[in-house]
Amino acid sequence: MLFRHLGLLPIRLRRSLQGKLVLLILLVAIIPLLSLGYVLYTKSSQTINEQFGRYGENTVSQLQVQIDSTLAQMKYTVGDILSYLLDPNFTVLHEEIPTTYLGFKEEQQLEQYLKAHKTLDTKGIFILTKSGYYYGERIANTDLVEESPWFGEERTGYRFSIYEPKQYSGTSNVPGEKVIGLLFQIHNQVGALEDAKVLIEVKAEKLLDMFHEYEQDTGAFLTISDQGRILYQTAKAYTKRDDDVVWTKQSEETDWKIEVRTPYHQFYQSSLLIRTFTFTAVSLSILLAFVLAYFSSLRFLSRIKKMKDSIRDVSLGRLDTRIVVDSEDEIGRLGRSFNHMVVQLQDLFGEVKRVERQKKEAELRALHHQINPHLLINTLASIQWKARIAGNAEVQQMILHLTKVLDGNLNYTRELVTLKEELDVIHHYMNLQEYRFGHVFSYRIDTGEIPLDQVRIPRMTLQPLVENIFFHAFEDGAGTIEIKVREQGKAIRLSVCDDGKGMEPEAARQLLSDPGDAVGRKKRSIGIYNVDQRIKLHFGDKYGLDVESEPGKGTCIGIKLPKEEETG
Repeated sequence: MLFRHLGLLPIRLRRSLQGKLVLLILLVAIIPLLSLGYVLYTKSSQTINEQFGRYGENTVSQLQVQIDSTLAQMKYTVGDILSYLLDPNFTVLHEEIPTTYLGFKEEQQLEQYLKAHKTLDTKGIFILTKSGYYYGERIANTDLVEESPWFGEERTGYRFSIYEPKQYSGTSNVPGEKVIGLLFQIHNQVGALEDAKVLIEVKAEKLLDMFHEYEQDTGAFLTISDQGRILYQTAKAYTKRDDDVVWTKQSEETDWKIEVRTPYHQFYQSSLLIRTFTFTAVSLSILLAFVLAYFSSLRFLSRIKKMKDSIRDVSLGRLDTRIVVDSEDEIGRLGRSFNHMVVQLQDLFGEVKRVERQKKEAELRALHHQINPHLLINTLASIQWKARIAGNAEVQQMILHLTKVLDGNLNYTRELVTLKEELDVIHHYMNLQEYRFGHVFSYRIDTGEIPLDQVRIPRMTLQPLVENIFFHAFEDGAGTIEIKVREQGKAIRLSVCDDGKGMEPEAARQLLSDPGDAVGRKKRSIGIYNVDQRIKLHFGDKYGLDVESEPGKGTCIGIKLPKEEETG
């Protein structure tokens, strides 16, 4: 059953609130779980990897210390033997191969000295002459020693190697046993010991056991080399990879290089295990969160579904629909509000019918009043022609200008006109004012290179602004009016300025405030506010009017309009 619902979840996410609610709960649960899991995994993995890295580094250092300790002890033994050979009381052997009692005594004395340096781990100590004779325990075949590749290397100083000795006989011959050998050529000697070599072989069992134990514990691969020659290498086969974790140490006693190579999966095994456990825990938590979210949302969403069905019934006109409220929570209060709303809808339904009847009556009255301007304009046109016939040119011009102004303002067929048409109406309005006040004022219209036919402006925008100048800014109509049109970025700025008496900045700001916010607001403010609101209604809030004024210095009203491409 649960998996069937899981399969339907994508459809529910698109069609129902339940899927979205389940998804929201899952997101609320998943984000902290994933964040916590990631932090825990990152921190724990980082800590474990650092600890394992330090462990590997320390272990390699311990291996180096153990190797250097063994090699240093062997070098110390060689140094002691050399000190003995350089003693003035023992300069040379009189005979390399003793044939006299004195020669036999000297050989026995030297071999006893060599034997005194042996320990439990020492396999053998020998002095090998260049002729092939040797001094030491008579249990070795030195010819087999000289056959070893490392024996013939052309290198000075101490030479070390790990190998399986083959020169021993009797009980000293242990098959498979390996030793650490040190070979040193003696200088400053004459006679039988001229260019002789000291050979010390120490059992490598303890050192090899330590290597094997380390390899078994860490799964690492150990290699010890001497200038490219492999002295020791982990027995099992392994192919080197670029992602291996590698530690290297250089012996302080010789040229040996210790390399420990741990495979990536072996080094990060603990991190991968933590990642698996974290992923499993987070996945189970998400699954549990889904199950809880799904079943806990069933009852909640069933109430929402009932409300949705009730709303649908009301939308179909069933205004007698009611929701049964059985709780005091938000959904219960929403149900009460819904029932109250349906009651109000029933009350308003009759009111709407009554308003619709009144609206139709108003439309008829508006149609009737629309005829009146045409009657007025036609009557003025007839009077104009009579004045022209009578030869009264002044009355004819006044009626002409008045007819143009009325025709421009009372033509309701278009709400938006071109800026050229609006400025033509202002021109006729200015001519009427000249007949009224005489030539006491002047005006200038500067449009620059703006294509006026491509700029749209609400009808009767400029006349209220210019009319305010004559009624409030000028004394007996005397003054100067300047209208400028300029581009302002991606907009058009139209300014109407006068040199009248001006006003305080606070009064200028109030011209654009809602006249309903104050009692007894002047008609001037109402007209400017209405012009500003009409522009905003047509083009948006970023367009409209701004007012700048100062007492005694006039007033300038700016109008911001869009260009043609923005109005389209």
